[in-house]
Amino acid sequence: MTDDINKWSDSLAQLYSNVTKPILDIVMFTKKLSALLGVEGPAMIFGWYLLCAIILKNIAPPFGSWMAKLQNLEGSYRGHHFEVLSHSEEIAFYNGDEWEKKKAQEGFNELYNHSMTIYNGRFWMGIADSILVKYGAFVIGYVLVGYPVFGPRKEEYLKRIGGNASIIVKDYVRNTGLLINLAKAIGRIIVSYKDL
Repeated sequence: MTDDINKWSDSLAQLYSNVTKPILDIVMFTKKLSALLGVEGPAMIFGWYLLCAIILKNIAPPFGSWMAKLQNLEGSYRGHHFEVLSHSEEIAFYNGDEWEKKKAQEGFNELYNHSMTIYNGRFWMGIADSILVKYGAFVIGYVLVGYPVFGPRKEEYLKRIGGNASIIVKDYVRNTGLLINLAKAIGRIIVSYKDL
């Protein structure tokens, strides 16, 4: 009974840390950034992540079918070894060692080549993911933190603060912190989705 309660409480804690808290963070940071930068700020971040998701979905190789084929090739390779083990006397009697060796080598080569295809696909998808999601988000973030000073409402902003450089720096640091936390919350949701 206590084990069930512990598992249930662990599941709730994991749900909170992986889903509920990031969603709450997204709502809070979006509201605050909308008040500071306008709706365009958070909309650009969400638009960027949506664009990244569409691009990555379209360029992603079919890892599911590749893994199914890998399992099939591994099973065939193991099966061949089992057959050699089971029929070793017949293979030796009929001098079939070269043929069996050739068959085993072909199976291994096919398995190795397919494994390398999967590893290469993961490597290139990791690079694409890093460039689009991580570094692209930084570029969008830097555009957004400069938005008050260089955006379409810059005259209104500069007039309101009186051109005070310390206020500009203070707003820059605050907006940077909010954007970083918003991006982290979105990233946690994306990682939770990938884990599912």
